[in-house]
Amino acid sequence: MANIGNYDGTKLMGCPIVYPVTAGEYAGAVFQRLRVIANITTGDVTKSFEFSTPVSGGETVNFDISSALRAVAEQHTYKPETLSYPSYGHSIDAYDDYLIDGEEYHSNKRTSVGGEAYVGTLTDRERMLYGPQPQELPSYWTRKPTTSPEICFVGNPHIAPGSFSNAPSVSLTPLDAESKPRVAPGMQTIDGYQIYGITQPADGFELRFINSLGVHENVFITCLRQTEVNIKSSFHVIARQETVTQFSRGLAVKRNDYETWRMSSGPLDRAWQQYYLHEVLMARWVWINVDGQWLPVHIIPEETVTGINRASGKLLDVQFSIRFDINGSPFK
Repeated sequence: MANIGNYDGTKLMGCPIVYPVTAGEYAGAVFQRLRVIANITTGDVTKSFEFSTPVSGGETVNFDISSALRAVAEQHTYKPETLSYPSYGHSIDAYDDYLIDGEEYHSNKRTSVGGEAYVGTLTDRERMLYGPQPQELPSYWTRKPTTSPEICFVGNPHIAPGSFSNAPSVSLTPLDAESKPRVAPGMQTIDGYQIYGITQPADGFELRFINSLGVHENVFITCLRQTEVNIKSSFHVIARQETVTQFSRGLAVKRNDYETWRMSSGPLDRAWQQYYLHEVLMARWVWINVDGQWLPVHIIPEETVTGINRASGKLLDVQFSIRFDINGSPFK
């Protein structure tokens, strides 16, 4: 009978979550074909995934179930207003599937351990420093640096899941963004972060995004450098009733007038520049607040983004583009 051991890895489904499974041993067979099958069940609406591999009797194989968990988690829909941290329970059942003497079929099943996994992933460097023992959760939910005060707009909430010094809890409850502390003018401390509040400039905007650990954050962009309208046309031939003066086929044209904005982070130190390069620019879920309305956008970085350039003598900043998911003007 198959036996499942303790998992190796983290509870973040973006990293490998590996369960060792040891196959049973069946003696006295002239001809034997043996394989181990693992069923993974996860999700609010239960979905099952099957992994299998041929083995020898008593052999231990590793099953990485993170791909099954991510397949379900990718269907989760985020919203800019409600801050939630999705997690998905899972159970793994393993059993031997084998033939003895080439014709006698057997299948033994054993329901084994279950657990819970969280959306998010560690960086490669964090995995190098992680250690050999499985850990419950990372020690923080944001990679925002604390090397210098963060520029925020007065009256807006500062969104970050606690400070670096606070260990996260296993259970993260949803949090309304509007209940977060509002930024006041000048220097202040919010959730352990040094914040400097300024009046929102005319070309300043708030971005909210889901970071690589799966948690809502926001940053404030102080400079809109350039806007452009991308007009893309597509042509389709349509069939219609033919008359003497009207032909049976005509041309239909569809045009998309979505906007692309080029933005700058403003002056940064090295830690904040690394944060923008590896967290903000890599975000998959992003929204921007335009005239009080949250609009979905995609961040489009340059193919090569300049980091530190000692020869130029310029201030560090990060320039990138955002492309709207809507047609027409984003303004009212």
